[in-house]
Amino acid sequence: MSSELQQPASIQDPPEYPVPWTVFDVWLGVVMLAMIDAILLILALRGSQAELAQGAGIVFLELAYLLPVVLIFAWRRIHWKHLGFRKFGSKVMGLGCGLLIGGYAVILLHNFILLKLGIDTQGESILRLFEMLDSPGWFFLVAVVFAPFVEEIFFRGFLFQGFRQKYGWMNATLLSSAIFAAAHLDPVSLIPTFILGLVLAYLYHRSNSLWPGIILHFLVNGSSLCALFASIRLPPEYFSKLWLIV
Repeated sequence: MSSELQQPASIQDPPEYPVPWTVFDVWLGVVMLAMIDAILLILALRGSQAELAQGAGIVFLELAYLLPVVLIFAWRRIHWKHLGFRKFGSKVMGLGCGLLIGGYAVILLHNFILLKLGIDTQGESILRLFEMLDSPGWFFLVAVVFAPFVEEIFFRGFLFQGFRQKYGWMNATLLSSAIFAAAHLDPVSLIPTFILGLVLAYLYHRSNSLWPGIILHFLVNGSSLCALFASIRLPPEYFSKLWLIV
């Protein structure tokens, strides 16, 4: 028997596609993102959060996160195909769901500790926002439809790929997830959002496609918001505070 047959099969890393932007471009995009977040924070502090969340303007606020990618791609003359709108295998979604279940165990523990300390979770903040809204339509549209596309394009397609090319996939996963968490401007959601970022970045690494992350992001946001919205429409005994996890 040959030595090749005697050796156990190894699990190889997926191929990494080289991207035509540099790590300088990536950090420039991060600086632009910080400036956009600062502007959005000022707008939120000067106006009513409820008014912003139930108007069509919230769509343009979310789309603003694409501005760094648009500007850098136009400057470098880069085609959008490099972001990773590729086909993917069905096993990747199973992997993502499994990782997400493990991630939610940590998130539940995190939120349980916050509740014991008397600190509001992200879910409770969103719940209060729902109660102020006359109609949550625009908020749902942005959070469930626009956010998965916009955020996956920026944080995974642009940021993660650029970091991976320079620092390797593990460091790129940590870096892009940390920036993803910080960009949400919510201290109590840092850990849950960081964990979600880890899962989504790893999915991108395994598939080199934006679609698994977009689908999983859509499912996470949609199911969480539906559970929160239902909790203000149905009797409270149907729900526990442990549902407030995203």
